[in-house]
Amino acid sequence: MLKIDNRHANTFIKNGAQNVHAVLIYGPDTGLVHERTMDLARQIAPDLNDPFNVSRLSQKDILDDVTVLTDTLKTLSITGDRRLVIVADASERLSNTLKVALDDANQDTLLILRAGDLKPRNKLRLFCEKSEYVAALPCYADDLRGIGQLIHTIFDERNISCDSTVLNFIENSLGNDRAVSRSELEKLSLYVGDGGEVSLEDATMMIGDNSALTLFDLALQTADGDALAVDLAISRCLSEEIRPIAILRAVAGHLVRLQLALEKVQKGASPDQAMEKLRPPVFFKAKGRFRLQLLSWTKSRTLKALGLLLDAEQECKRTNMPDAAICGRTLHQIAAIARTAR
Repeated sequence: MLKIDNRHANTFIKNGAQNVHAVLIYGPDTGLVHERTMDLARQIAPDLNDPFNVSRLSQKDILDDVTVLTDTLKTLSITGDRRLVIVADASERLSNTLKVALDDANQDTLLILRAGDLKPRNKLRLFCEKSEYVAALPCYADDLRGIGQLIHTIFDERNISCDSTVLNFIENSLGNDRAVSRSELEKLSLYVGDGGEVSLEDATMMIGDNSALTLFDLALQTADGDALAVDLAISRCLSEEIRPIAILRAVAGHLVRLQLALEKVQKGASPDQAMEKLRPPVFFKAKGRFRLQLLSWTKSRTLKALGLLLDAEQECKRTNMPDAAICGRTLHQIAAIARTAR
């Protein structure tokens, strides 16, 4: 039984998946699934077009002929190198065939099974997680640490540098799909050039997530209690086709962070220390406003505001009232709470 967690995934791949006969690479982040599949494949066979050492099968090939997987895994390499077999569309329909095929497999052959998001009780996932000679490598959406590692990897390859402020902005601007994040970072790297330094202006222009920045501004303005700015920000969000529920959740996310910081202040931290301890840290341009909000908001007020947001989201889902109207009313209620806190 070998389940590879995210911390050890890169080491496992660089070592060429030693001591296993097959690897199941699966998860909801299709970009990361593809990237890890290709990285591991190249560790085994640098030339993926080598007809002697690389075989590609589809699930249909295997289901149409139950012997094809067994025969392919038995095949010896005529060059003496390790062979590679890739099944790019694996599902639990292969579970029984896989058990038989691996029993007779050549130990110098590695089978890579690429799959989508598999539930914990999926038969293929269960088999791979429990088998002695199969590794399961899940690929979940990048968290902040994973995004940071990706940034450092791509920048180090090109000797590109940036300061901590720019790094923080990039981490918070990228999404959680590995393929999209890599594409955005490579675009930024190409713009800056090898050996260059990324400025905040470069990062904002090349990978700034406009919808995320719009929601971030709206959340700040709501917690500031600025009614006019809230109206303008809601209109801007709706014009960018941001759903009202996404707006409500963005404001809720900001208030949760505010509440976490308030708890740290209550335990003796200064507002600046509380902001630095948040993960991710407060964006440098928002620190002044966040600090003022820490001085005016209380835990009871944030709980009241979060309750309003939860009720509003449920109302959007259960009633025939326009979502935009519910959203606008709720944000103005929260802005009013912020004004009474001054």
